[in-house]
Amino acid sequence: MRELFSSKQLDLEAIAPILQERSTWLERKQETQYREALDSAPKFQAKNISLDQDFVGIGRKDEITPKEFELLEESAKKLIPWKKGPFSVFGLDIDGEWRSDFKWNRLKEELPPLKNKRILDIGCNNGYFMFRMLAENPSFVLGIDPVVRTMAQFQWLQSYLQSPKLFYELLGVEHLKHFHQAFDIIFSMGIIYHHQHPLEQLAHIREALLPNGHCILETIGIPGDESVALFPPDRYAKMRNVWFVPTLSCLQNWAKRSKFSSVKVLHSVPLTTEEQRATDWCHPEAESLIDFLDPSDSSLTVEGHPAPWRMTLLLQRGP
Repeated sequence: MRELFSSKQLDLEAIAPILQERSTWLERKQETQYREALDSAPKFQAKNISLDQDFVGIGRKDEITPKEFELLEESAKKLIPWKKGPFSVFGLDIDGEWRSDFKWNRLKEELPPLKNKRILDIGCNNGYFMFRMLAENPSFVLGIDPVVRTMAQFQWLQSYLQSPKLFYELLGVEHLKHFHQAFDIIFSMGIIYHHQHPLEQLAHIREALLPNGHCILETIGIPGDESVALFPPDRYAKMRNVWFVPTLSCLQNWAKRSKFSSVKVLHSVPLTTEEQRATDWCHPEAESLIDFLDPSDSSLTVEGHPAPWRMTLLLQRGP
């Protein structure tokens, strides 16, 4: 990753020890199954790639033997739960909890051009959106997410795609402050509500963008015309790590007060159980959106809060 940035764009002195320490995370005792999944996966490169369909397609089933397919499936299942998808890997369909293609399809016609752009995906999970971006031939895509399981899923997928333009680091949004005017486009999708300081996060995103760069900011929100944000006293939709859930007006004002020069609303739609649901690629006891909503009133969460919408803004930094 370091070769992608100049010393002015990335504080190497600050980031180097973080990267060094986290490079050992996959070898920790509690992560053994993920290391085993990568080691046991059959080794070959896909001949047929399809990145512009709902299912990210890496290889076809006729490229490998039945025994290789069996080993492929066994290794993929060691990486459960798969949250993002869908993928088709040598004919193995991996249908994650989230139909991430729903979100991508809402966005793709309204995105700024990705060709030859330097892109950051904050909270990239297993890289589903990175693979979709790759279809547009960016200069590179860096994904950051400090979760070993999702990094292992990305590495498993990338081992078959082997793209020289995709990079993953075990970094969090708190490390964004070490980047300065480094990216043309930053994707922040499903991240901001998990952190205590949304305005600080937006300020760091703006500073990490090149002049006239863009941010795609996507989040859960609540309906309403007032510029307010729900601050749950405990959990929201059974999630403990949710801090501020804004209305669309509030989200726009966050962006404006973070000094973005342009704030454009792309979407504001209710989240549905078609987009988020439990599948065979989740843990058997896993709950999903239908379990997070009031069974007698789907417009409310089980805690009695307004049920989540998905909201998206296109932001631009000034010159």
